[in-house]
Amino acid sequence: MRLSARQRAEFATASRILSCLVTESLVTGLYLPLENGLNLEGGVAGFAVVLAEELSPDITSFRPDHILAIIPLHHHPIFHPSDDLNSVWIRIGLLDPSDMIPLILEIESTPQDDRVDEYPEIATLVIDLLKRHEACELSRNYVVAFRGALSIWKKFAACQVLDDKIRIDIMEEYSSSIEWQAYAYENPPKVPSFMSPSIDWEQSIVEGHPTHPMHKTRYFLPPLPNYPPGSYDLLHPRLRFISLPRESVKATYDFEGLTSPVLKLASLKARKELTFEADRIVIPVHELQLVHIQDKFPEAQIYPEDFSLPLLAQQSLRSVVVPDAYRGIHLKLGVGIKLTSAVRTISPESAYLGPRFSAQVVPALTMDRNIVTVARELASVVHCHPNGEIAKHCAAIVRECYEDTSEDRGERLIVCTALVEKGHSGLDGHLPSVVRVFNLNTQAKKLRWLEKFVSIFLEAFLPPMLHNGVAFECHPQNCVARFDIESKELKGFVIRDFGGLRVHLQTLKASTGIDMDFLEGHSIIAPTLDDVYTRMYHTIIHNHFQQLIRVLGLHYNGLGWDMVRDQLHKQIPQGHPLYDSWLSPERKTLPGKCFLRMRMSSMYRFHLHGPFPNLIHYHGVETPNSE
Repeated sequence: MRLSARQRAEFATASRILSCLVTESLVTGLYLPLENGLNLEGGVAGFAVVLAEELSPDITSFRPDHILAIIPLHHHPIFHPSDDLNSVWIRIGLLDPSDMIPLILEIESTPQDDRVDEYPEIATLVIDLLKRHEACELSRNYVVAFRGALSIWKKFAACQVLDDKIRIDIMEEYSSSIEWQAYAYENPPKVPSFMSPSIDWEQSIVEGHPTHPMHKTRYFLPPLPNYPPGSYDLLHPRLRFISLPRESVKATYDFEGLTSPVLKLASLKARKELTFEADRIVIPVHELQLVHIQDKFPEAQIYPEDFSLPLLAQQSLRSVVVPDAYRGIHLKLGVGIKLTSAVRTISPESAYLGPRFSAQVVPALTMDRNIVTVARELASVVHCHPNGEIAKHCAAIVRECYEDTSEDRGERLIVCTALVEKGHSGLDGHLPSVVRVFNLNTQAKKLRWLEKFVSIFLEAFLPPMLHNGVAFECHPQNCVARFDIESKELKGFVIRDFGGLRVHLQTLKASTGIDMDFLEGHSIIAPTLDDVYTRMYHTIIHNHFQQLIRVLGLHYNGLGWDMVRDQLHKQIPQGHPLYDSWLSPERKTLPGKCFLRMRMSSMYRFHLHGPFPNLIHYHGVETPNSE
């Protein structure tokens, strides 16, 4: 099936919506296995029947209008841990977009007698399977081809008690995700090589987050205009400057000294001095943020465009490299754009914490500094407005940047998200970068590469949690892998961004003697150690390892998870609470981050969790009874 860029984008968003709906138990996903696989896209193991609501486990029948979508799957998915595989119905516990073949069937609420089947063979198979269990009076006159991701959302939302504004806002974010994903498919980034600079890897992202339904959303908050894809280059913005009265901002550490190089470079480029009064402070800002600055901070003075500098944006778009101004430092700038479901501004809590955590806590943490490097936040500034939702629109952080000095150390630094991306333009761009760049053309090579990655990763990030009660949010966007530039061997990682930390203050104090300095109400504070373990499970196991294992073809055979289990047993002491929390056979489920539930509740800084199947105990495809 050859799909257009738009069709691929629709499927990319719809598959993530369906994944969240099922995995977060917002709806019931049932599995219909096939005795003999259908010859479609390499074979179909069965069908996911996604219902519009969460029904009781002992359901025996449902109506056609209960069905939200039917999707053919490559392999058997991960089943609900409490279900009997010999039962009539098997509930799906975890549905991943990579499980799905890019073909979604929808169901009309009433049969259409004059409708022509687009996929008659598949429709007949599904209907026969449903009738075998006498579960649903469905005929081919109900079955229609996929009408788009928004169709799925509208049908689900109609069954929910959901505020109209939230429902419409979410739909607009899906629309944005589809538009920007289609543009990325039509204009793919150039395939990066191992020798490509780190910024090229940052800018090589085609799809991004593997399961978030707003994975490509670029939603510009008013009064910013809505830039359609291709009308503004988010990867190559410009740096502008404003000044504010000193009493209207809070600066942490030497923000002015650390930003003076960009002011000097701007003056040099403009061939005139960037001047300011002694009672004012100059702040570098993202050019898009000027609209928000003018709207929210009337005391701000904006410098002419003559004093602007070109920027290279990293994957997050708000972290930017300033060519010719720095080596080993870059800027993180607040910008009023919603990516995934979070606005990419910088909260007063984050501006306050980052430099203090870097200076006070990072040096005391238990970690092997030969394999893990923390990119410290050196200074920050944020507006003093009493409303933090407004203050966050005028903020900046100066952060260490190891990427642009990596070759001095004989290293190549690659953001981990880029390793699993594919679909680039150029030779072998259809292959995942990790497979292409490291020549992982056999299962043995993949297993050796993964074993080293998992081993070093856990050695890097488990100790601060085990000993200090600190979980870094080490998902693939925050982790940069360090490879030897000659041998391509993995040496370690750089971890950046403290916005998603989870810290258990009592354990930190007991292990280091440090009372962490933070603003009350900050979302990083964990009430219990289990809360710390939950954050780490989601970022490491559910997100980082799962995507890598699936891309390497080591998921369905269970080999990748065998390796993860083996390393966890080696690196977590049996007497430690984490051992029981993650590795106990009784832990069939663990709390998973619920992206869609959070968005439906208008949450992004504080997380909602639900019981997800514990991937640590996954041994590969289970074969259900298909009689």
